[in-house]
Amino acid sequence: MIVSKRSVLALGASGLLVVSVFRPRARLAWTAFVAAALAISVQPAFAADPAPAASERVEAAWTDPLTFTSPFSSCNMNCAVHVFAGAYMKSSMTSIFLKGRSPSSYSVGGSTFVGADFSREVVRYGDLWAFETEIGMGKRFGGQTEVEAWAALYWRWKEFPWNDVVRTSVAVSTGLNYASDVSRVEREKSPDHQSRLLHYLSPEITFGPPSNPNLDLVVRFHHRSGGELGVFDNTAGGSQYITAGMRYHW
Repeated sequence: MIVSKRSVLALGASGLLVVSVFRPRARLAWTAFVAAALAISVQPAFAADPAPAASERVEAAWTDPLTFTSPFSSCNMNCAVHVFAGAYMKSSMTSIFLKGRSPSSYSVGGSTFVGADFSREVVRYGDLWAFETEIGMGKRFGGQTEVEAWAALYWRWKEFPWNDVVRTSVAVSTGLNYASDVSRVEREKSPDHQSRLLHYLSPEITFGPPSNPNLDLVVRFHHRSGGELGVFDNTAGGSQYITAGMRYHW
């Protein structure tokens, strides 16, 4: 099975968005990663059927019922493993997502993160949106060296008019993130109050070839913070990483 040139170009372009904020060494690694992902993505996929037209897809999605899946049932293209890595993001989440700060002005560096997670779709409304549960673990390196573990609930929107060119989804989470210790960076952000347990808010966007529903490239803003909430000991700030990775569905 062959992926269209538009799909390959769109998938590769998504990687360039992340390359623009990584340091030179990371750019080389990301380039190799995208090349490997594209090579895998053009292989035959399980249950890879031709993508329907966008109008047909949306019409069918709105008529589909709301379905619930037991987290203990067998997997049927609703389980996934995600492996990712990234660099520490010094720019605040507010400046990026609420104030529209340009990626070229992001401040990145000082620490890196490598992580993996398992997710399971538990509620689905046609092909429009879904709720997913996720558990994950990762390790910081460099200026921060702590281990993180998290459990989260994601809401994912799946329908975009260009999905017949490159499958796209966006998702946002709410959950809990526990760190093995409070890092120097987190102490500096919140000198009076710290907590190992913080809120996990990590939006992401995914891209994949329509011919291969098993594979996605994932760009995630891995973020934990306290929001000065009493439940997190009034902790302000936290740690965050801009990451890129690969998710495999089965």
